[in-house]
Amino acid sequence: MVDASGPAVRRVPGYLLLRLRWVVWNTAERRPRAPIRLVAGLVLFFVLAGAGNQYRPRPFTGNGAIVEALNMLTWQIPNALGLALAVVVAALVVDRRHLSDLGFAIDRQWWREILGGTMVGAGISMLTVLVGLGIGYYEFTGVGLTTEPGSWVVIAVGAALFQLLFVVPEELFVRGYLITNITEGLDSISAISRRMAAGVAILVSSGFFYLTHAVAKGTTFGLMVAVWALLLGLGYVLSGNLSVPIGIHFGVNFTGVLAGVNPQPASLLKLSTATTIQESLVLPSEAVVIRSVGVVIGIAVLGWWYHAHEEGIRVALTIPKPTLRWHEYRNPTDD
Repeated sequence: MVDASGPAVRRVPGYLLLRLRWVVWNTAERRPRAPIRLVAGLVLFFVLAGAGNQYRPRPFTGNGAIVEALNMLTWQIPNALGLALAVVVAALVVDRRHLSDLGFAIDRQWWREILGGTMVGAGISMLTVLVGLGIGYYEFTGVGLTTEPGSWVVIAVGAALFQLLFVVPEELFVRGYLITNITEGLDSISAISRRMAAGVAILVSSGFFYLTHAVAKGTTFGLMVAVWALLLGLGYVLSGNLSVPIGIHFGVNFTGVLAGVNPQPASLLKLSTATTIQESLVLPSEAVVIRSVGVVIGIAVLGWWYHAHEEGIRVALTIPKPTLRWHEYRNPTDD
């Protein structure tokens, strides 16, 4: 009788292929293992989102804030579509999930959470403005519309839609795809607790946020958004829904536009600062400190809410326990 585990058998090409298959393929789940899924998702992200960045149409001609708002929206659409397509392909084909399994199960609770997240984000954004005014980082120079009221409403709606065009697909990939797969992969290791797995996933997603933003806008801006990413990641991990980080992200960004932190034609408040050129988003270290105050407050608010009103501070079960698409068609005799 030949020993199937002996050295001679191990040199057989078929055996090596089986070992390689084990490394890259999870037979029980019928999909690639977590590291392969993450690499595939990142490749799709850079290829498809990068392709979208290459095409930035501005189809409307003429002057005026409304024309500029329309061009701003169409300019962002290719990138948003590229990033969204990357997540859809990665989720359905590579990860073998539905998008709802990445925190995108939209129901009434989802809409309530996106509203609550928006309120938290708006409150944090305004609080950072007040802190900045209090310590002298910002100087208040006025308030008022940049155009007549009817046009301003159109511009403001355009600014809100512009924020959603990159906030939603960005959260779907960074929080939904990355955090879910990292947490799930680490949670399968018995030596790693579920909270530790989620914590590592949040830190990795924060580092990814830093890298993707620092390339275009500098290391200080990258550090600022990396700090904010901790809050967004925590919101997703505690709720299991992308509605919370989407709401916070949108609330912070859009309120920043209205409050003049990110000056645009929709801005109502006029702020100035001697230490930075706001339009270029080249931010000094003071900006990171001020916004970090908002992150600390936001984390405290989330912790209080889930401790007092939900089932405590814990990792949502939907994140480490996937519902795979092939489960829907499984024959009970397969178990």
